[in-house]
Amino acid sequence: MKLNTPTSRVRDGVLKQKRAGPASARSSPPRVALVVETSTTFGRRLLCGVAAYIRENRPWSVYFSERSVYDPVPEWLKHWNGDGIISRIASPEIREVVARTHVPVVDLNGQLGDLGVPLISNDHAAIGRMAAAHLMERGFTRFGYVGHSGTYWSERRGQEFMQTVRAAGYECVEYQGTVEDIGSLRQASWELEIDVVAAWVAGLRKPVGILAGHDFRALQLLAACRLAGVAVPEQAAVIGVGADDVACELADPPLSSVILNAWRMGYEAAALLDRLMRKEPPPRHEVLIPPLDVASRQSTGTTAIGDPVVAKAVSFIREHACDGINVEDVLAHLVISRTALQDRFRKGLRRSIHDVVVEARIARVKELLAQTTLSLAEIAERTGFNYPEYMSTILKQRTGWTPARYRQEYGPKTPPPIQLALPEFAAGLTDARSAGGRR
Repeated sequence: MKLNTPTSRVRDGVLKQKRAGPASARSSPPRVALVVETSTTFGRRLLCGVAAYIRENRPWSVYFSERSVYDPVPEWLKHWNGDGIISRIASPEIREVVARTHVPVVDLNGQLGDLGVPLISNDHAAIGRMAAAHLMERGFTRFGYVGHSGTYWSERRGQEFMQTVRAAGYECVEYQGTVEDIGSLRQASWELEIDVVAAWVAGLRKPVGILAGHDFRALQLLAACRLAGVAVPEQAAVIGVGADDVACELADPPLSSVILNAWRMGYEAAALLDRLMRKEPPPRHEVLIPPLDVASRQSTGTTAIGDPVVAKAVSFIREHACDGINVEDVLAHLVISRTALQDRFRKGLRRSIHDVVVEARIARVKELLAQTTLSLAEIAERTGFNYPEYMSTILKQRTGWTPARYRQEYGPKTPPPIQLALPEFAAGLTDARSAGGRR
């Protein structure tokens, strides 16, 4: 099956974009259609990114309606006459609408290849690498991947995940499911093959770390593990993609997931569309948005360690790292020499005892930055760093993030409702409804 890859979207190295009409025909503020799902955490955060760009720049009159991921093209868009479109429609039907329009369009779903429409997408290769690193940091040496065969985004994530672990000298097995189109995904075709997946999971060598192509695939994988009697995370650690808050928290056990930077994607999509509406040239290549981090929960809350002494040490570290323990405390707990334990850590984890202690503290720092409004001094005290300056330095060295930047990207946010931030929202939505939009 031929995949709709990013390279197929480029002609002669240049993306060709249809230009808007004469400047004199443009409305002020510009009328922009946002065809993005409101039913997912990703879609809502994406829309918040768009709203943030608008608040920082010129006002837009925004047209959009409530929708889910696989809803068809809204009827009002087929007859809509505006200045720009941001589309995340999963159906190829959107191609017909865009082919008839003469306004700038930014594609967020990869459905408009060969039409010369700029594409902004998640960096699927980086997602695969981040998931692999998360599982390898926990000591796994056997891996699996479960995605959606025949879909570019899933296969790209899986390819990079498998290449990363194999480059480290480990084995990885991919679940070879049936090729699935959008229709089959909506009709819950997974139930038709769950017995096969359960058998696949049962047959893997344990312990194993498994990446699922997205969070809801991971939920289905967890169900298959229960059916097969495979304990999660003790026998199989599972990580998803998307960090959907409801799905991850309601999963059994709670699901670890790669955090996608939906807010940044929405912001960049709005910025790009604004440039296109001003008749600036489109980018020559696909714009990739890397993931933020991994939200670590119980589904990967274990360490795959063959050495029982190292396993006992890591368990002690994870339980007491934020109490301010050091290497000497670990040695005293195990009654073992520093040289012997360091050698075992290097062999089993490829890291030092001190590295594991610091990593446990940093993981807790990120959790508190993302989920609370505690001050840096309070977080430093609760994670064993004592001094916020030292904590900030270590966080930057280990992750590349400053505390402020990390909290800005994934910390608690209470953005104002979009309709309050957009002066023309009410009029725009009224026009959209009159053209057939849903409330």
